[in-house]
Amino acid sequence: MGEASYRSRELVAELVNALKETAAGLPRVRIMHVCGTHEHEIGRHALRRLFPENIKLIAGPGCPVCITPAATIATAIKLATLDPGIILCAYGDVIRVPIGSGSLIETKSRGADIRIIYGIRDVARIARENADRQVIFFSVGFETTAAPVASLIASGLPQNLFVYCCHRYVPAAVETLAADGENPMDGYLLPGHASVITGYGAYDFLPARFGKPAAVAGFEPVDILAGVVSIVRQIKGKKPAVANCYPRAVSQRGNVRAQETMGRVFDRVDAQWRGIGSLPLTGLVLRNDYHQYDALAHFGIGEEPAEDILPGCSCHLIMTGRREPRDCPLFGDPCTPANPRGPCMVGSEGTCRAHYLYTESDDA
Repeated sequence: MGEASYRSRELVAELVNALKETAAGLPRVRIMHVCGTHEHEIGRHALRRLFPENIKLIAGPGCPVCITPAATIATAIKLATLDPGIILCAYGDVIRVPIGSGSLIETKSRGADIRIIYGIRDVARIARENADRQVIFFSVGFETTAAPVASLIASGLPQNLFVYCCHRYVPAAVETLAADGENPMDGYLLPGHASVITGYGAYDFLPARFGKPAAVAGFEPVDILAGVVSIVRQIKGKKPAVANCYPRAVSQRGNVRAQETMGRVFDRVDAQWRGIGSLPLTGLVLRNDYHQYDALAHFGIGEEPAEDILPGCSCHLIMTGRREPRDCPLFGDPCTPANPRGPCMVGSEGTCRAHYLYTESDDA
């Protein structure tokens, strides 16, 4: 089936009818997705308008920029300003995330050499082109970005390149969310991109330990609706499993070679998620064999303290499904993509940004 078919009106209509038929007679069903791209595609295609009233699709902590702690950003700012000769490289979204002391983009405006990149190979090129300067990569993201970072680190970096490693591991975060008895979900729509690396088998704990249905989905309307239909059918049939509704990209075992490389380069540790707290075994840090590339160790500094959530901001409640973006007192005024007050309005995968951009089409 061609990519255009995944937006087919006929297939969408069939899936919507299947969803309505399956959902009939069920109590309210709360499904959490943990992918910012899902949230933006759900909003862009106004998919929530197609759901029956008893099906609620809730955004979880699926934006890697949004969950990056304020202390981590404060530390990146410190690294960028340790010496005028330092070049700090970072993704475009993260440099705009506000914390109490400002942002990386404000630091850049004051003269720090902060450069926007699209991947670690860009950073390696910058390091080679500036061999007389020290280059730091502020490396954030889930498995999708962690895998290529691990690959390049394993092959060896230029001697003047160091990594401030702040990656997070999604399956362990979903496990913590599933164990949250105060905010229970009925099912989970799992991320397509990250699952290419981990495989959908990484989420077997959902049905096995928690009795929760789940489905991996891609990013087109047919993908997303197929995932939701699968979850609701599992609920109705009382047969929880992890369904693969994205077989053209995701397999049960995932990218085993990438996993092996990540296992050689990274250790998994407990890690902070902005506004959420410390989640067990969700952080990826450089192993001792690659200690020479660790930016904090090389420059002899620790993490800077910073307040995660600024006054009035609801990002931590939105990322855990406890509040809708439009319930936040800052949403839309004064918090907008041009004037973000919280991380969820900044990131291209942020829930607040998605709701702001698609507020009329996705008013469900």
